Amino acid sequence: MGVIKQQSIKSTLLIYIGFAVGAINVVILFPHVFGKNEFGLTRLLPEIAMVLVPICTLSAVPTISRFFPYYASHVKNKDNDMLTWSVLATLIGFSLFVLGSIFFRESIINAYKDKSPLFVTYFYLLYPNVFLFALFGVFESYSASRHLSVFPNFLKELVMRLLTTVLIGAYYFRWISLDVFLWLFSLLYGALLLVLMIYLYRHHYLHFTFKVSNVTRRLSRQMLTYSVSLLGATLFTLLAKNLAPLILASKNGLGDVAYLTIVTYVSMLILIPQRSISTIGLPVLAQAWKERDMKKIDEVYTKSSLLQLIYAMFIFLVIWLNIDNFFMLLPEGYSSGKYVVLYFGIARVIDMGTGLNSQVLATSRFWRYDLYSSIVLLAFSFPLNFYLINDFGLDGSGYAELISIFIFNLIRYLFIWIKFGLQPFNWDTVKALAISLVAYLACMWIPFIIHPFIDIAIRSALFVVIFASLILVFKVSGDINSTVYTTWNKLRGRREE
Repeated sequence: MGVIKQQSIKSTLLIYIGFAVGAINVVILFPHVFGKNEFGLTRLLPEIAMVLVPICTLSAVPTISRFFPYYASHVKNKDNDMLTWSVLATLIGFSLFVLGSIFFRESIINAYKDKSPLFVTYFYLLYPNVFLFALFGVFESYSASRHLSVFPNFLKELVMRLLTTVLIGAYYFRWISLDVFLWLFSLLYGALLLVLMIYLYRHHYLHFTFKVSNVTRRLSRQMLTYSVSLLGATLFTLLAKNLAPLILASKNGLGDVAYLTIVTYVSMLILIPQRSISTIGLPVLAQAWKERDMKKIDEVYTKSSLLQLIYAMFIFLVIWLNIDNFFMLLPEGYSSGKYVVLYFGIARVIDMGTGLNSQVLATSRFWRYDLYSSIVLLAFSFPLNFYLINDFGLDGSGYAELISIFIFNLIRYLFIWIKFGLQPFNWDTVKALAISLVAYLACMWIPFIIHPFIDIAIRSALFVVIFASLILVFKVSGDINSTVYTTWNKLRGRREE
């Protein structure tokens, strides 16, 4: 866990800083600078791109993570052809997407032209969004497999949002038109991709060769089978998790997509640690399965569950303690998403608390069950979103998310427990939940104080002190305690010098 702990701390800090910048963009700038339809469009395009990436990469991203340890062990850097074939697969996959979008263009337009005409007008911007996002994903996965995960996170989580802030400012001062803004916004991942390629080149890891290596010859059939199966798993998971905005856009219009964007962004704060821990933990798990090191797998699974649960409960309860203050700061209408935040938040806590179950499955010999559980997720998510949104509107998306994510993680938890004898919960899990409840109850009774910003600051500060103190005093996580004490000793040492 040493590599995971060190890099996850750095990545998590970067992601939180990026999310702070993103919060300014999504919560303050976008709703006040753009109309709700324009705002909704800037969210819908990346959401669709995210769903289409598995198709456009032909599932090259998880394949790199799964099989790279074999290349690292048996092929020299300059002869490593994995990146070449992954990029080629992405070019082929994107070409298939373009052909498919041309063939189904009329059906897509008919589905959205009444409620979301702006999406129809700018439909062509899907192409740069999808292509550049897919290519960046391939190079990000390759970089992470080289244990260089911090810089790609820096680009994606911080630089991307800072560039978005600049674009919003340029549009606000009328230096650029809406058309130019949307084009530049769609090309941002191209700039990040170029910088990442330069970074890999300077580390001597950017090599392209069409000479087929012995590892590729030996594992090509396994990689092809794995890619095809994971293509379905990843696609089903992403589609299930991004169905709500697509259904809302067709049924209620881009306005509700804007409201859901705020809800989703707030709830995504809870998932920040998972993003860094999973990116760093995936190659560690792949190496552990290769070496059949079940002790290491159990350690990663258990510690990731506890760390993620602590982070998730902390962030979720800070959000919910301040939810009314938060909506006071937004334009009228956005508060309709208040209880959707609650349902999404609980779903995120469940997802975090069950640890790296997806990564454990995806890197094991039972990786096909990652596909099967994803099919189950989509099987529940689609009808739940369709009917509950139809009956309850925006709140329906929250009900659907909570139910489907609970079932999805329950299936994976039970499968890993039965097949491998691994389950991530222990007495520390109970202590983390109890401390979270105590800290929340201690702060929820505080009356409103003068102004939303002041109230948020006081309420959050008190919660942080109570929660953090109890986590440290009761030694819930050895990793957290050791990190805090190590940092404290370093600071003391610098002061004494």
